[in-house]
Amino acid sequence: MRWKTAIVALLGLLLAAGCAAAAETEKAYAQADVAFNQEMITHHQQTIQLAEAAAGRAGSSYVRDLAGKLIPEERADIAMMESWLRSWNEKIPVKPVTAMGADLPEGDGFDRAWLKALSEHLHHGVMMAETVRKAGKHGPTLELAEKIIQVQNAELKEIGERLA
Repeated sequence: MRWKTAIVALLGLLLAAGCAAAAETEKAYAQADVAFNQEMITHHQQTIQLAEAAAGRAGSSYVRDLAGKLIPEERADIAMMESWLRSWNEKIPVKPVTAMGADLPEGDGFDRAWLKALSEHLHHGVMMAETVRKAGKHGPTLELAEKIIQVQNAELKEIGERLA
């Protein structure tokens, strides 16, 4: 009787170990997560370029403050997304060559043009985040997407009020 119990227990342990090994080999992310992180890194790099364009050119404290706030936030997100891509052995995009915001006007029209450009850019980021929410599988990526949607929608509302 003890042998039967021991064999049943051993078989149970082997079955559990096999299931755990199978679960570990299953991807905890989808191709949608990879694509989103790669595209969002580039998008965030463009946001940083746009924010850097405001340095020394912005006329209002609102634009200077918003630009200054965006840079460290976007850099932190980029570092996080790059770490995920590295852990998945996926390609990390290179920094865009064309500097976003370089073509904005100097002087009085800068702030308004910058806010319009940022608004369009943030709107695109929200659309990207909404897309991965539907097809993504990686929990932290989905959390980041949700954060992007909430934060950027709030920024879009505030920018819209300033442009009105």
